[in-house]
Amino acid sequence: MTIMKKTSTNFKLGASHMSRSACGSRSVVRFTAALALGSVLVLGGCDSLDSLLSVDAPSRVVASDLTKPTAAGLLVSSVANELRCAAAWYAAASALTGMEWADASNNSVTNIWDSRNHDTSGYGAQYANADCGSSQPAVYKPLSRARWIADYTLGNLTEWAAADVPEKAAYTAEVSMYAGYAYTLFGEAMCSVAFDAGPEQSRADSWNLAVARFDAAISGGSGDIQNAARVGKARALLNLGKKSDAASVASSVPAGFSFELQFSADASVTKNPLWLQNHDYNSVTIADTRKDQMVGGVADPRIAVTNSGVTHPTTGIVVWTADKFPAVNSPLQLATWEEAQLIKAEAEHSAGNLAAAVAIINTLHTNAGLPAFASTDAQEVMDQIVYERSAEMFLEGHHLYDITRYSIPLVPAVGTYSPFGDTFGSDLCFKLPATEFQNNTNIG
Repeated sequence: MTIMKKTSTNFKLGASHMSRSACGSRSVVRFTAALALGSVLVLGGCDSLDSLLSVDAPSRVVASDLTKPTAAGLLVSSVANELRCAAAWYAAASALTGMEWADASNNSVTNIWDSRNHDTSGYGAQYANADCGSSQPAVYKPLSRARWIADYTLGNLTEWAAADVPEKAAYTAEVSMYAGYAYTLFGEAMCSVAFDAGPEQSRADSWNLAVARFDAAISGGSGDIQNAARVGKARALLNLGKKSDAASVASSVPAGFSFELQFSADASVTKNPLWLQNHDYNSVTIADTRKDQMVGGVADPRIAVTNSGVTHPTTGIVVWTADKFPAVNSPLQLATWEEAQLIKAEAEHSAGNLAAAVAIINTLHTNAGLPAFASTDAQEVMDQIVYERSAEMFLEGHHLYDITRYSIPLVPAVGTYSPFGDTFGSDLCFKLPATEFQNNTNIG
């Protein structure tokens, strides 16, 4: 399965080690992981995305086979598949809680996501129980699986000799990059974290682990893997408040760079969940604050949305859809040059170089066909940077944590009643679920 693609060069990740075809004979791995969730992991996917696997694996692989060097290609491809799943389903979840979407269905679960009332039991635990391919957004289980299998694979690669795995260096860089994103998203999603039955840790701990994984990918990788890791490291450093360090890393990302997660219509887990929720299920609509976004009197094409004319059969709410994901196989950007540039702009602003920050903003405006921005007021420039992030990375899993980091006002405000009788809360991160407390003796 082609999981990523660099759009500027039509780069397809791992073409040299992805070769199988025929969706009916796709490879699946089943093994019990030492994961807090205590679940059986199912890794694999359908071949129609240019084929997932390079190894001629049987349809079932026993756990002991995964410790052998011959499983390297299978494991690396599985890590890529799991990261795609985790990042996309989190983007959908964060869109609801993060004021990019609004509930259109009056569904018991989407109400909770949208109203910012997260608990660890009942319907509120869906962020922990839901998984890729489900009809609801998902957070904890996909991220846990992606993080665990990435670190498991890195452990194996460390032990295996290069003579037995000729692609060892490239594989290690690739998986380190995926692991970095898993840890980054964990920190942005969760109020606190716990890994491998360890103690409860802070979000910053997760981002520091991400930086270490990204460092390995940058030092050992090249090309698109290296640049995706650079964007990821800069993102994690920005979350840690290290703006200057983040900008230094982001400066190496080349213009036009984009690293995409790819989807297909072949199976529920390979479909783009942002398209499913918005265009297919019509369970969510575009939040009012994201409609008719203008820049200097010009509609912002980066947040292009459409009144579909479709009303939800239960609520009668007219569903607005995002033009960004018009089809089931629409890609989702994981890392871009634009994100790197905005990290640089924020660092310039922090250093008092407002003109440099404005110049970066206007380069992005030129590329988007928007009028120039002009200001010498520090707060106005910062407000514009925050807006630019919300536009360039619309529905890509960034805005939820940006609300916290930039103290963006909540709309609707806390205490406001929703159309469905709920009261909007202030939960902008997800608590460790009950499953973690039940299975992890190091926290209680």
